[in-house]
Amino acid sequence: MKNMTSRLLAFMLVCGVMTNAGAQKREAGEWSIIPKVGVNLFKLADDKVWLSEDGSKYVNSSYKLGFEGGVDIEYMVHDRIGLTVGAMYAMQNEKYNDFHKGEKKAGSENLYEFSKFENMRVNFGFLNVPVKFNVYLTDNFALKAGVQLGFMLSAKFKYNVVSGLYDKLNPGNIIYYDADGNPAQEGSNVYLAEEIDVKDSYKHFDISIPVGFSYEYENVILEAQYRIGLSKLNLDGYADKLRSSVFSVTVGYRLGL
Repeated sequence: MKNMTSRLLAFMLVCGVMTNAGAQKREAGEWSIIPKVGVNLFKLADDKVWLSEDGSKYVNSSYKLGFEGGVDIEYMVHDRIGLTVGAMYAMQNEKYNDFHKGEKKAGSENLYEFSKFENMRVNFGFLNVPVKFNVYLTDNFALKAGVQLGFMLSAKFKYNVVSGLYDKLNPGNIIYYDADGNPAQEGSNVYLAEEIDVKDSYKHFDISIPVGFSYEYENVILEAQYRIGLSKLNLDGYADKLRSSVFSVTVGYRLGL
């Protein structure tokens, strides 16, 4: 995914510098509406899932693919400078590495209880309102920068977990637990899917700086950007400062107004 994105961005940059074909020259005072959809890679910098109370064990967050879509409205304040205001719904997700933990069963020397956590992720829903200046170096190619306001609509922590008991003296003898903590019946599904609403664990307003570029051909606009989070999204008392980090690639279509 990262290699593909890098190649796409490099291709857009080369095309934008070398050609003006396929783009209509804009004039000051023109209005356009640009519906757009795309994908993003998101994470909260320094976010962790703590595995021990003393803070010695944890897993870091990493980027996860999400989707976004919405619309920009552009006004040309100059024949080479446009101002856009947009509204985008973004599914911004982060993930964590799988991990397991275990401890000796009380009263036993060789029996251990364990839990394995898999596919851990936090799925955020944001309404983003970007305001950007677009500087058209050519009719096709534009550099973009501005400010974005983000409003958190939802946050869900999701993971799969399997728990059980194993005998250290006989590792092949494993007893799995069901959702009620009882030994699972043969053939039952011991992988449990959990979902927790964690919206109230975060601040609900985000400010970020989007920077990027776009390439336009026959009214089709490919845009790549990085959004630098300025706001601390964690609540007071959390040791780290959780700021958003987002890469996105979108495709849009320009409609004149």
